[in-house]
Amino acid sequence: MQKSVFIEFGGLNLLIELSKSMDSEVRVKAVKALRNMMFHADKKLKEEILSDLTIPFIECLIQDAETFVQEQALAMVRNLVDGSISNIDFVFAEDSVMLNAVCKQLQNAEVVEVQIQGMCVLCNVAIGNELHKDAVSHKVAPEASSGNDSITIKSLQSTDNRLRTATIWTIINLTLPSTPGAHRRVERLRNAGIIAQIKTMVNDPCLDVKLRVRTVIEYSATVGEGSVTL
Repeated sequence: MQKSVFIEFGGLNLLIELSKSMDSEVRVKAVKALRNMMFHADKKLKEEILSDLTIPFIECLIQDAETFVQEQALAMVRNLVDGSISNIDFVFAEDSVMLNAVCKQLQNAEVVEVQIQGMCVLCNVAIGNELHKDAVSHKVAPEASSGNDSITIKSLQSTDNRLRTATIWTIINLTLPSTPGAHRRVERLRNAGIIAQIKTMVNDPCLDVKLRVRTVIEYSATVGEGSVTL
């Protein structure tokens, strides 16, 4: 209710204008406020916010020159797709512009906080239906990627517990044995060397990662070794 009133009285438009400021500190605070507006908003409100923000502008924020703005923009998209599975469709609008921007930033980012938010977006998208899961699997395990170039393997090898945790949860969401395409996605992850990397992490120093690693290994065994071709 309060968010709707805020929009009604021009608050959203003001934040959008502030997020275009040449002052990076003002941009960061404005995008952080936009992120908070997305948090736990219902679908109707998210649609209204997205309509005013526009997808091209969100893409610009994700690619902002300032890493703090990038981080907040990715967190905003993370909140956008959170909640109902139908919210995930937002990032597939206009030829998946937002999803592609998230993945590009995740690939290029050098700051771990940006990487974490990007991976959390993929984790939330991977909760969705088969179309959503397959799209994420193609992003985290592209066919042309070698083990050394894989952003997923780099994330799993990160010294940051938060990034490893977000990455392993993304893999779990892709490999749930109860989902129709689990065989296909596990095979794709295996071919990209991701399952092999996960098997080296059984004694990860982070307990949450360690437990989730065992889950992925169990899932990958459940769907079988090399039983599906792409």
